[in-house]
Parts: sequence; C-alpha cells; structure tokens
Amino acid sequence: MSMKSFGYYKNNIDSILENCYGNKKLFKENFHVVMGALKLSKPFREFFTAYNEVEQRKFNSKEELTEYINESITYLRPKIKDIKGVCNILEIVFSKRKNLINENKNEVYDSLDYLIYKKGVRNITKRLDIKKNLIESVINKKSNKLLGTKLLPGVLAYSLSENYNKEFANLSKEDKKVLSEVLDIKPKKVNEHFQTEKKDILTKINLLVKDSGEESLKAKLTETKNVVLKMNSDKISLLRLKQLGKDLN
Repeated sequence: MSMKSFGYYKNNIDSILENCYGNKKLFKENFHVVMGALKLSKPFREFFTAYNEVEQRKFNSKEELTEYINESITYLRPKIKDIKGVCNILEIVFSKRKNLINENKNEVYDSLDYLIYKKGVRNITKRLDIKKNLIESVINKKSNKLLGTKLLPGVLAYSLSENYNKEFANLSKEDKKVLSEVLDIKPKKVNEHFQTEKKDILTKINLLVKDSGEESLKAKLTETKNVVLKMNSDKISLLRLKQLGKDLN
C-alpha cells in the first residue's frame, strides 16, 4: 500500500472527529481509536503538531512564521519513512469510517505536503512560490477564523498529538463547563439552544456594527455575521457560537 502525503491523513482525522462530535458515544469511540493509532508513532504526532501549529497558531510576524516552516521542513523530511506504519493502520481505520470523511481541500496542509515531500532542484521555484503564498495566507487570516473556535482545536487536534486528559485539564474552568454542557444537550434540544445562541450573537454583532466608527471593523463584523447566518444547527456550531460570544464580550 503506497503511503500518501501527511495532509491526507490529517484531513481525514479532522473530518472523522468533527463529523461525529455531535454524538458523544460515537465521538469517544472514534477518538480512542484514532488516539490509539497515534500513540504508536512519535514522528506521526510531530507531523500532526507541526501542521496544527501552522494552521491554528497566531504568529507575530512573517519572519517568525517563515522560521517555523523552515525548521518544520528540515525536521520532518527525514521522518517521512518513520510514519509509514501508522499510516497503514489509519488506512484501515478510514476504510471503516468512509461515511464520516469529507474530501475537503486544505490549502495549508497541501502546501506543507509539497514543501516537505517534494525535493530536488526542479522543484525549487515552485517550492518558493508555495512557501510565499502559504506565509501570506496564514499571516492574513480573516477575522472570522474565530468561528473555527479555539476550543475545538485545543481539545481535538492538539490533544491527539499529546494527551487528551492532560489537554482537557489545561482548559479553563469556564471552557470545561461550556464543553460539558454542549456535549450533554439532548439531540432534540440542540436546535432550541442553537437558535437562542444565534439570536444573541447576531444582536451583539448588530450593536457592535452600529456603535463602531471603524469601517474595517464593520466589514469584519458583517463578514462574521454572514458566516453565523449560514451555520447549521448542530453541537459543533453551538460550541462555536458560544466561543464567539465570549470573544465578542
């Protein structure tokens, strides 16, 4: 079985966990299956952490991000062969969970894949272009990236590369409470909670738009509002709304 680039495995893991998040039992089952596979390979967890960092972490400058990407490429390239075993195991995991996997394109993962996996003089020009575009994309993240929530990546992604219980313990008391409350909501009550939270968020945004004298801020708030209006009624979206409400306070 030929091993694909790491972004494929990262994308599928993200997809499985996100798509079963609304079902507490199913989420725990899949989380432990994926966690079990990742525990088998430290190099795989290191790939996982690096991809997460580039996608989620807030870098202070292009120079800092460039240095991080360069160090990641240098460090991870020699380890490609070391993740083959766990990748083969994950292929089996994926084959049994096709209904939970969305083939979404992730530009960050695709760019890192090219920079890490493609070598040789012929690829230098393209690697430089891809690195430049990746840096610009990450640095200029839109404000509605908040809707990805800080909470979910913290609990799902980073915890997979280290330890779930340790990561959960590091959450604030308030974040633990919010996460537990959302997970415990009965399916038939999700929409009711979602609509209430959505209404409150839209009210906050409208007030901020009205009171703000900065056109750039108004534009960002309007953009965020449009994202909220398009959100589906599920536990993931509810959790995102709660996090956004906290950020808007």
